[in-house]
Amino acid sequence: MPDPSADPVAHPGSLGRIGVTGLSGYLGQRLGLAVRAAGYQLVDLGRGAGVDLAEPPTLAAAVSALGPDAIIHAAAANPGRPEASFDASNRAAPAALARTAASMGIRLVHVSTDSVFSGTVLHGRAGPYPDGAPVSPINHYGETKAAGEAAVLAAHPGTVSVRTSLIYGLHEPDRGTAEFVRRLRAGQPVRLFVDAIRQPVWVEALAAGLVRLATELASVHGVINLAGSQALDRAAFARRMLRYWGVSEEVLSGPLVADVRASEVSASVPLDLRLELRRAGELGLDCPGVDEVLARHPR
Repeated sequence: MPDPSADPVAHPGSLGRIGVTGLSGYLGQRLGLAVRAAGYQLVDLGRGAGVDLAEPPTLAAAVSALGPDAIIHAAAANPGRPEASFDASNRAAPAALARTAASMGIRLVHVSTDSVFSGTVLHGRAGPYPDGAPVSPINHYGETKAAGEAAVLAAHPGTVSVRTSLIYGLHEPDRGTAEFVRRLRAGQPVRLFVDAIRQPVWVEALAAGLVRLATELASVHGVINLAGSQALDRAAFARRMLRYWGVSEEVLSGPLVADVRASEVSASVPLDLRLELRRAGELGLDCPGVDEVLARHPR
């Protein structure tokens, strides 16, 4: 009997209003554009629209008033923000949103992360991780994202949780690349990890995939990996992004840029976070690698 969670039944146009949390963020901004480009009406599920994910008593009333047919939950507290915000943003808020969506029969697409894994055989299996692999986080961010994902899936069984990787775009630098550029232009050193492997995902492909999962692939539930098809260590990825954003080879090969091993810097940095993309491939979701994206869109 076929697995209903993998059945890509399409219902184009059956959902008219797509709610998005985190619209002001790097992913959220492109999600807003992708929702409109696909012909759906964008619904802002942020505080500016009266939706406070930290206030469950008022959350249901706000969502009911705005009337989304599906929700893409992209808001999160990511590394670089105060760790004190992780629990509320990554664990409590998505759980409250899932309970609300479930009570109203609203499709929910939850954005998770590859950081729910340890990336090292010392804590279980290292990459590549299959769709739905058991979590094994080794830092507070990963712990809160793993807990939030589990809470969402328990509260709303029809949810699909999307585990993704480093998000980058060619419209503006991602936050990590922007910080590297700023430091180098200020004559400050940067360290690039040569042993931390990721599958960076082009924000345009990720946004388009999330919209499809919210709409024409609304029968898909459970956990799915959605990232770029090319595995790169973080140093190689950073150098590609820095070149794209105008950092010269002279600077990249100079004393300001140091290749280091994350394993020698901190035990809380996941190493091999490669992801299998089986379900994404079966569903026809676009997963271009970094080099493919850069070749398609030269600067």
